[in-house]
Amino acid sequence: MESNDSVQKPGAPVAVAAQEVKVDDQVDAEVIKIAEFGAFVKFGNRKGLIHISQVSDSYVKKVDDHLKVGDKVKAKIIKISPDGKIDLTLKSGKEQAPRQARSSNFSGPRPQREHGGRRGGRPDSGFRENMSSAPDGKTFKASPFEDQLKSFLNESDELQANLKKHIEKKQGH
Repeated sequence: MESNDSVQKPGAPVAVAAQEVKVDDQVDAEVIKIAEFGAFVKFGNRKGLIHISQVSDSYVKKVDDHLKVGDKVKAKIIKISPDGKIDLTLKSGKEQAPRQARSSNFSGPRPQREHGGRRGGRPDSGFRENMSSAPDGKTFKASPFEDQLKSFLNESDELQANLKKHIEKKQGH
C-alpha cells in the first residue's frame, strides 16, 4: 500500500516544472505580483507565494511596504503542497528572543495593603462576608469574582458619595 502524504517532508524532492526543488532549499526569486495576503515570486521556471506572515521577522501591515514588483529576494522553501504549490519565506529563521515580562520592574509579590490587605480600607471580616443570599432567601457561598465585584461596587459607591459631598461643599449647599 502506498502512503499518500498531503504535506512535503523537509529534504524530500518534488519535480516541479521539470526541475526538482525541496523544502529548506534557498532560492533566488523575483517578485512578480503583490497581493494583500502576500507576494508571488518566480524562481527559474517555477512560481511560489510568500505569505504576508513570512515577509519579515517583524510585523508587516502591508506587503508593498516591504516588497515591490521586480525586487530580487533570497527566499527559503517552507512547504510544497501535493498539487505543486510552493510556499516560501523571507524570515531569517533565527529563533526570536523570548518576550520579556511586561514590567521589567517586577520584583515579586505586591506589598500588603493596610487594613487587612483589601481595598476600601476595611479589615477582612471572614466567612459571613463571603456569603450571599439569593432572591428566594437561601444563603450560598459567593465566588471570588462576586466578592471582587461587590467590593468594587462598594468602593465605587463610597467614591461617588465623597465626590458628591465635595461638589455640594464647593457650591455652598
